[in-house]
Amino acid sequence: MQGKHLTHKERFYIEKRRGEGVNQATIARELALPRSTISRELRRNTDPTFNGVYCCRRADTLARERRHKPLPNNAFYPLEPHIQNFIRQALSTHSSPEIISGRLHLEFGISVSKNTLYRYIRQERQDGGELYQQLPHRGKRYRYNAENLKSGPIPNRVGIEYRPAQAELKQEPGHFEIDTIFGKDQKSFLLRIVDKALKKFIIRKLPNKRAETVVAAFRDIEANTFCKFKTLTADNGPEFALHEQITQITGAQVYFAHPYHSWERGLNEHTNGLIRRFYPKGTDFSQVSHRKIAELEHILNTRGRKSLGYRSPNEVFLTHLLVA
Repeated sequence: MQGKHLTHKERFYIEKRRGEGVNQATIARELALPRSTISRELRRNTDPTFNGVYCCRRADTLARERRHKPLPNNAFYPLEPHIQNFIRQALSTHSSPEIISGRLHLEFGISVSKNTLYRYIRQERQDGGELYQQLPHRGKRYRYNAENLKSGPIPNRVGIEYRPAQAELKQEPGHFEIDTIFGKDQKSFLLRIVDKALKKFIIRKLPNKRAETVVAAFRDIEANTFCKFKTLTADNGPEFALHEQITQITGAQVYFAHPYHSWERGLNEHTNGLIRRFYPKGTDFSQVSHRKIAELEHILNTRGRKSLGYRSPNEVFLTHLLVA
């Protein structure tokens, strides 16, 4: 496990066993740690003034000083390879430099500012690199076209004004916003569900936009996730006309926002924008496999989010399951 912070007890054990002449591989096996963790610890936290002898107390001090010392503006390249690989991997999922900065501090105890990351990306581009292409870009705001708004009255519709106030506080899991995302020529679709508190995504590919198809998707979701649904908030699209069946499946009341009141579903535009970074407008979702959609769901649920203290939705969701 790269980047693990060793405890004082682990460092004391390393000092004791090294003093007994035990090799790194044996120490790693005894502590149930990767050998690379032991090697990196000895390389980085052995004080040269100690004549090559590893001291756990001095190692604690060196590690603590390193964690609390911000890197200078041009200090990207000296980072260890596994840190650089982490940054590149995060960029490949379109994580912003601000999110990457937060995750580096959370996972590795390293302070690398978002400005440092932007400078590195800019320099890498000047050197012929392509990391800049992975930066998230804000797309155009969605605009409703009244001529294409074909939704009719929804039977037994319950307006958002009746939704429990707790849903808006974003403090407890189970309150979801739901939406459909159109593919090329409005002939292919995704069903997108996101928890307002945890920011956890559920995405399903739809062969069409019929209400019966959406109901079937919710049956699959209910059978294959650990999510507990308390409320669902939707727009007034006809695909949600069978909302009473959705309530029977999930146990959650469906509430409908007012037409043209996009702020009533504030999470909606942002989360759809995240998906569009991977599959821009004009994508034919019928040509995208279910496996690729599952991979997208996994990426979005394992990326750090600023609103979650740079933890990922899955990390927060797992914590919730363990204490529930």
